[in-house]
Amino acid sequence: MYLAHSEEGSATLQRVLWRRFTTMSCFSVILFAGLVLLPVHHVWAQPSGPRTVSATATLSILAGTVQHVPNGTNQPQPAKDGMTVAVGDRVLTGPKTFAVVTFLDGSTLEVCPNSDVAIKAVDISPGKSSTINIRINFGLVWVRVVKLLDPKATFSLEANTVRASVHDGLIGARQNADGSFECWTQAGTMLVEDKFDSKVKINVTPGHRVKFEPGMPPPAQNPFTLQQSTVRITASPTVLPLVLIQDKARVAGFVAPGVEINQVLSSFTGVAADGTHTVEIPAGVAGPFLLAVEGVREGPFKIIVTGLFKGEQVYQQELSGTIRKGERLTAEIAQQMNPAAGDDPKTARVQSGRVAPLQSLSGPLPGTIVLSAEEVKQLAGM
Repeated sequence: MYLAHSEEGSATLQRVLWRRFTTMSCFSVILFAGLVLLPVHHVWAQPSGPRTVSATATLSILAGTVQHVPNGTNQPQPAKDGMTVAVGDRVLTGPKTFAVVTFLDGSTLEVCPNSDVAIKAVDISPGKSSTINIRINFGLVWVRVVKLLDPKATFSLEANTVRASVHDGLIGARQNADGSFECWTQAGTMLVEDKFDSKVKINVTPGHRVKFEPGMPPPAQNPFTLQQSTVRITASPTVLPLVLIQDKARVAGFVAPGVEINQVLSSFTGVAADGTHTVEIPAGVAGPFLLAVEGVREGPFKIIVTGLFKGEQVYQQELSGTIRKGERLTAEIAQQMNPAAGDDPKTARVQSGRVAPLQSLSGPLPGTIVLSAEEVKQLAGM
């Protein structure tokens, strides 16, 4: 038996277009194609009705206030959650604000606080080489690029003189006020090029960063970790892990087999050859972090939660039991930080951690989740 009792769980989901009403209970799926109804497990959120279908991209506001500058204008106006954004549009975020742009192929662009980005090009067509190009005027972005069948498909982030491109993976980039541009990858090899010098090309490998500075020679790639303390969750193939971080706005993990969500800057989400799911998040704060798991099929499961500092294990706890298909469980992860290391999340040092016993989740999955049509089909197949 698992560590806390569960409740029976299968019903049907109404429309896949939902909204987030509480900090922990929302499951919002925005559909980019003609599908309207899906079989899922529970009807927990208030249905808000279909949103406008986007031929380019849809903007979701996770936290704070977002502004939108339509193509051809310079006047910012309040952005609306779920609105369509198009080529030439800009998205502006203020302090403590996070916005996610979801494209037709399922790739996501997270615009972090105090940032200004422009959608420069979007061409996503079946049977053609897909291209998405984002210009960072200033600030920080985090991108999850879905793996496409077309080997020539690219997702690019660019500044004044530099362009960083990937075919698939997890990448971040920042345009700094001093004119420097830095970018890194958590998954997938990233090609970084000087836009005005074709000889400058750097293949950045996962876990590394490059930083271009005005008037300086091309940089070498260096190892990169956003925060020295991290939490890693590994889950057996029978369950899907999803983590809501301490800001109660952003999630990273899985909502269906092959359907990945990653809204947490410099986190890692991946599936091993044996079907084991891994979620690793920066964790330079005490938390708490909310772990939600859903059964893919009936059977035993095991989840290992590991706290690390500079890649070395500090604590580890195992959760195990049996689960039914569609059943959802949740547990809270709390950490103790070493006060001598200071409270800067980048350098904070975890010294211990504890995972509460699993309990039944009687509400929707946490977070705002936006899916492409192909991902919705995978969700429907569960």
